[in-house]
Amino acid sequence: MKGRISGRFCIGRQQLPGVAVGLLLLSLIGPGKAAAATVITVSEARRRAVEFNRMYLAAIEEVTMAQADIVKARAGALPHVSAGGSYMRSFLIPSFFVEMDNEVVELKTGFKNNFAASVSLQQSLWQGGKVFTALAIARLYRTYTDQRAEATRREVIHNAELLFYSAVLQKSRREVLYKGLEAARHNLDVIEKLYSRGLVSEFEVLRARVEKANLQPTLLSAESEVTLSEKRLKSFLGIDLGEPITMLDETDDTSLVDVPPLATLTDTALSQRPEMRQANLLLEIIQKAIKVAKAGHYPSLSAVSVYNWQSVSNKFTLSDNTSESWTAGLTLSIPIFTGGYTGGEVAQRRVEYRQAELAATQLKEDIKLEVEQAYDQLLQGKKALDVQRETIAQAEEGLRIANLRYETGVGTLLEVLSAQAALTASRSARAEALFFFRQAASRLKRATTIDLDAG
Repeated sequence: MKGRISGRFCIGRQQLPGVAVGLLLLSLIGPGKAAAATVITVSEARRRAVEFNRMYLAAIEEVTMAQADIVKARAGALPHVSAGGSYMRSFLIPSFFVEMDNEVVELKTGFKNNFAASVSLQQSLWQGGKVFTALAIARLYRTYTDQRAEATRREVIHNAELLFYSAVLQKSRREVLYKGLEAARHNLDVIEKLYSRGLVSEFEVLRARVEKANLQPTLLSAESEVTLSEKRLKSFLGIDLGEPITMLDETDDTSLVDVPPLATLTDTALSQRPEMRQANLLLEIIQKAIKVAKAGHYPSLSAVSVYNWQSVSNKFTLSDNTSESWTAGLTLSIPIFTGGYTGGEVAQRRVEYRQAELAATQLKEDIKLEVEQAYDQLLQGKKALDVQRETIAQAEEGLRIANLRYETGVGTLLEVLSAQAALTASRSARAEALFFFRQAASRLKRATTIDLDAG
């Protein structure tokens, strides 16, 4: 989104952007402590999530595995060459006896050493189209896993944004309570001064003290929520839970100027969503799987060639009594009856295709609904923010008037406390509205693949 509006911090009449405030606070903390804390912005949260998240890293490994499947499928089209060798040592050589001229002669039937080696080559010539179709399937699956990894990446970034904004929300809630506590302390100081002059009753002093004390447990709970939200964010980003972090809210952009119309958002989502591309790729993969199954009806043809070498000798040498042979031929296999296996395989693949078609249609409708919901939530969030800005201004003015009336003796303590409660509620509602707006923007970005933060 364009038109980024940074959070503001006032020094006198000068306004500083939110990032400058963070740097100023870091400098006030001191160089030693600042160096120990890791600065996390929403951009840094996105980067770390992609770099360290285990779910995304596992998806990347699946892409590598799919690349290996391409190599395996390609191997079916290439010749297969194998070589082997053997050595046999005969410690007792069998013999047979022949009677010649009334004399029995013993004849040995072998040699002490027998060496053999062979090289065979087999080349598939035709497999009914199985080999090249399998290669095409492997390549499609490689693209399919790419899209799955991209979908995982977007989901991881979305979750990182939500965790970051949730932590910012908890910090905003804590700041609202701190401001409420400061106001309660101020009220108590004013009332105690008025009480010392006999202008108010003891009941009003007690009421102011109770009002201040009631904020303490809520503030402690808010501190705990801030700690827990930061730990959840650190765990997701791969940061040690004990490592201190400093969160900088870079932007408070609530502009909808550059958000495309709903029709454009929907069309972009249907054409660019990785999940939609996966569904289309799966249909194409199953179509080719049907072709592979049908290939079971067709004959297969392969070329085979074998070279053999052998040497036998009573001496340990390879040069005596050698022999060689070399054969080559074709192997043809024709399926005649497979018990209906091939037909069942084809039918199964066709059912899978129809199921994938139904899933793709449902996914299309789900994406449309997801985009419309996120878009509607974004518009509603924008309206809520605009209302809250005006409400806070009115609540601040109301508290100023209530304080002035009370200090001049015209108003009552109840008016002051009521105005203070209204301001605290308005500030809390503003923080909630900003979180829901950002949540809706993040969901719309995930649903459409359009980077609404780019400007």
